[in-house]
Amino acid sequence: MNTEMMKFIPYVFLGGGIGATLRFLISMGVSNFTHRPWPGTLLVNILGCLFFFILHKNGVQSREVQSLLRVGLIGSLTTFSTFSFEVVTLIKAGRPLEAFTVWALNLLFGILLGLWILR
Repeated sequence: MNTEMMKFIPYVFLGGGIGATLRFLISMGVSNFTHRPWPGTLLVNILGCLFFFILHKNGVQSREVQSLLRVGLIGSLTTFSTFSFEVVTLIKAGRPLEAFTVWALNLLFGILLGLWILR
């Protein structure tokens, strides 16, 4: 990695810490309310898509801001691996309809938000 790229690492690190903390707080708060793990994951994925598309629509920010917000904060706030794990867990638990609903909601909300914001 060249020295030019190294200067962005602190921004990614800071944004990642903030995003991961927000993800934990939001997911736990929603799970405590709904008593299911997937609504919290859905919410952080929707929020991540919303923030990402809003940032994109509002123009190109500096590479420092992109590193902090897009890569760090949004990258650690959203989660594909947890989303995938929750869908597989629901399928294995014999709840395929709920698994399909979780899968569809995550994908549809993200895509529909993008289409709406970037219209």
